Parts: sequence; structure tokens; C-alpha cells
Amino acid sequence: MVTVLGTSMVLFTVIYAEKKGWVDKEKVRVIMQVGMNAGILGSLLYFLYTLSSFLPFL
Repeated sequence: MVTVLGTSMVLFTVIYAEKKGWVDKEKVRVIMQVGMNAGILGSLLYFLYTLSSFLPFL
């Protein structure tokens, strides 16, 4: 839950900064892509960690 709230706060802060003109759209696009890729990688690693408790050969 804390992760979801923290991610939402970062997302809304980046959107707010873009609306104010503090960052350009290209930087926002890069930040969003890096964030999504990190989230996907983290989820995959957590899934593999959880799966390893059921499958001892991992």
C-alpha cells in the first residue's frame, strides 16, 4: 500500500512539474519509462523470490 501511494505521489508530482513548465515532455516521458521498467523488474524479481520458496531448485 505504501508503495502504491509513493508511486502515485511521484506520478502526480511529475505531472504537476510538467504543467508548471519545470520539466519538458521528453524528460517526463523518460522518467515514466524508467519508472515503469523498474516497477516491472521489481515485480518480476519479487515473483521469482516468492516462487523460489515453492521450487527449491531456483
